[in-house]
Amino acid sequence: MIKTGIPGLDDVLKGGVLEKSAVLISGGPGTGKSIFIMQFLVEGAKKGEPGLCILYDTEKEELLTYADSLGIPLRKYEQSGMIIILKEELLLKRVISLSAPLDIIRKKKIKRVALDSLTMFSYIHVSDDRDYRRKIVEFLDAMKLVTLFATAEGTEYSLDELQFSPEDFLFDGVIFLSKVRHESSFERVLHVSKLRGQEHKLNIYPFHIGKGGIEVYPNQLPFSLIGKDEDHKKEK
Repeated sequence: MIKTGIPGLDDVLKGGVLEKSAVLISGGPGTGKSIFIMQFLVEGAKKGEPGLCILYDTEKEELLTYADSLGIPLRKYEQSGMIIILKEELLLKRVISLSAPLDIIRKKKIKRVALDSLTMFSYIHVSDDRDYRRKIVEFLDAMKLVTLFATAEGTEYSLDELQFSPEDFLFDGVIFLSKVRHESSFERVLHVSKLRGQEHKLNIYPFHIGKGGIEVYPNQLPFSLIGKDEDHKKEK
């Protein structure tokens, strides 16, 4: 099992994720997707597992500064060479190639890869809707040497009526992030939709973003959802 480095999440995942699996972190703006991949890569670096972060829509220094603000030692491991951050400038010029990341994976014996984001990857690599599924499959096939976490932009999900995208069926695992209204504020929650080949908990769990990054609370119910349940009982 591969530990995610996110306190509480491995409990929800019943130990972590399977080695060489591909997990999609999907959610709307401000739900913590980039923080997930930071902690995932740093956890690997702490264990001596080299990591690669492939950026499409964020600048390298922007990501490092964000990690610094949260107290996540991404910069430390990037400077030591344990984590390589690759900004795909060539791909933004429509040079359709994954040769650079694959060369790094082989030469540096990379164990963990983070892609931020799959949404921008699809804009660059995919010419039309018919080509989308094939390009994602090709990318996932190329990443079978490593454990992959990829982010994807999504709308603010209604956890009662989740809407699935084509990529959700192609990844081994899918974790949905959302913000649920609680009175005059919002609460961040997550739901593990699937993890192919392993058991996991199916509830909706609250999580917090603070110093050190994300912490998931696997033994708590979201306050926002408790309130909804109570309102539903009163209506009956």
